[in-house]
Amino acid sequence: MRVFRFILLNFFFQATVAVASPYTQILLRNKGYSHSLVGVIVALSQLACMLIPLPFSALADKTRKTRLMMVVLMVLCVLLFVPAALSKSIPITMVSFLLSMGIFHSIHPISDGYQNRILDGDAGRYGKARAAGTMGYVVTLALFGLLNYPDETDNRSICICFALLALIYMFVVLFIPKDLPPEQDEQERGEKPVSTKSVFSGRFYLMMLILAISRIGHAVPDKLLSSYMVEVLDLGGDFSLYVALGALSEFAMMIISGNLLQKKKTTPYVLILLSFIGLAVRLAIYRLFPSVTGLVFAQLLHSLTFGAFHIGATKFIAQNVDRKHYSLAMSFYWAIATSLPSMIGTLFGGFIIDNLGYPNLFVINLAFPIASIVLSLGFRKKLDVQR
Repeated sequence: MRVFRFILLNFFFQATVAVASPYTQILLRNKGYSHSLVGVIVALSQLACMLIPLPFSALADKTRKTRLMMVVLMVLCVLLFVPAALSKSIPITMVSFLLSMGIFHSIHPISDGYQNRILDGDAGRYGKARAAGTMGYVVTLALFGLLNYPDETDNRSICICFALLALIYMFVVLFIPKDLPPEQDEQERGEKPVSTKSVFSGRFYLMMLILAISRIGHAVPDKLLSSYMVEVLDLGGDFSLYVALGALSEFAMMIISGNLLQKKKTTPYVLILLSFIGLAVRLAIYRLFPSVTGLVFAQLLHSLTFGAFHIGATKFIAQNVDRKHYSLAMSFYWAIATSLPSMIGTLFGGFIIDNLGYPNLFVINLAFPIASIVLSLGFRKKLDVQR
């Protein structure tokens, strides 16, 4: 029953992500902003996504008022998204956009930490629940493409979709289980903290660094590909169907990865390494095959670059961090291994597009997953630990 509720929770949260993520760059371009300015704004929003979740995650770990925090944060996010989408003022757009995205991405680590606590780090059940989120993302984008709504040239329609989906998500939150009280953590597991000297271990910090390096390159398909599909491949509103294709490919991978981890048939390290290899191949395909056919094959590699990546990283965290610090650890993961590198990749990516074009963007960013592959192999003995 808990897993079913988490399936609904993830489904409708990722439905809101289907608006907040792929339409971000287009929403700002609709205002007439250059690629460079869009890159700066999106990059700064990633800085907000790195900093704002930290205090909220720590508060969630401490108070365990998780459901209340999820609803309040989503309400604030929607209220700030409106001026971000509709205001004609660049300063108002920037401030409201930064705050809205920072608050929105605070929900991610809180939700992930909460689910891992309730499921006691069970990668199989978490994989199924998280895969449902992928389906929410895919179904939403597919409906957008089939219905031709929201109109990718109209920020008002984008805003309406975001608000409606957020409302459904908040309704679902009302029916999920209460979080575990802090004192129940050690009572249920009866184990000592993973590290007695600090909240996180040296292994944890090393893995976060290697993940962060690869995510600089992942900023290309994650943050900068929408305009490529619309402006270069001329896909128009159908771009959302290709985004959905990438998300759909991760669905099976999340379930398979979670089950393999739970049965100890693989390790988080192996899944993460595969994600680095997949990202390198994906960027190479974008460069070598600048066509819709190339795009299709590259999008299918999202199964590795996010599906295997996220399940592997989440299980790695569960293995190396005390349960009472799950939300803080997931916030650290989203901040340092996701938002910060995404900020760097997006910031420089916008300037690269304006000055060197998309082909060079893909080539330059190949260096990051390759670097992560080399580091992962070099530190394999330290990182590839099965618990």
